[in-house]
Amino acid sequence: MNANTDFKTAETAVRDLYYAVHKGLRLANARMLVALGQSDPADDGEVGAVLGKLAHHLDICLYHLKHENARIHAVVDARVPGASDHADEDHEHHLASFIELRQLAAAVSAATVDRRAAAMRRLYQRFALFVAEDLQHMHEEETRLMPLIAQHFSAAEIDGIEHAIVTSIAPEVMVPFMRVMLGAANRSERIATVTGLKAGMPPEVFGQMAAALVHPQWRHDDWDEMERVLC
Repeated sequence: MNANTDFKTAETAVRDLYYAVHKGLRLANARMLVALGQSDPADDGEVGAVLGKLAHHLDICLYHLKHENARIHAVVDARVPGASDHADEDHEHHLASFIELRQLAAAVSAATVDRRAAAMRRLYQRFALFVAEDLQHMHEEETRLMPLIAQHFSAAEIDGIEHAIVTSIAPEVMVPFMRVMLGAANRSERIATVTGLKAGMPPEVFGQMAAALVHPQWRHDDWDEMERVLC
């Protein structure tokens, strides 16, 4: 283990570009790991469903990785050359992991029933390693790279980076991200996020997103219903 445990959580009001989405990814990783471990290799339908979930999960992880590279790390490196080198190295390793995980998933799909259990175990164990690596990687971005960003960028500039990130995400991608981010958030964070989205979106756009996240009948102040659906 080489994770840095000597760190201080930021006490300023500077917006954290990583924490909310990372909480969502931690939740999604955990749910995916559990789903892989609980799937019955003898059940064709169950195996097909969990492999479909894995493919979608890896798509989300890949999108997040590319978005971080383009919208955060490129901006940071333009001002502080080399600042994100280690994070980008981790991203390259993640890309290799995605390829290997997809190959292992394909092996599960192609395996005969008598060999599927072993293939599923290999996939589960490899995904567990990816989760372990990703947890440490996200921790380092939050506790090493984000303080560096706060040091070299003003609060207004950080808000601008976040705005550029949010506005560049297509709705069909935003919905699954928001679902896990809101599911991982605590109640006050969830209320603040949704209230902010409502204030910053045209009513019809917010309504469409709320319907996709929860259901068409959800009302903005019905937080218990949102928690029932998402958490």
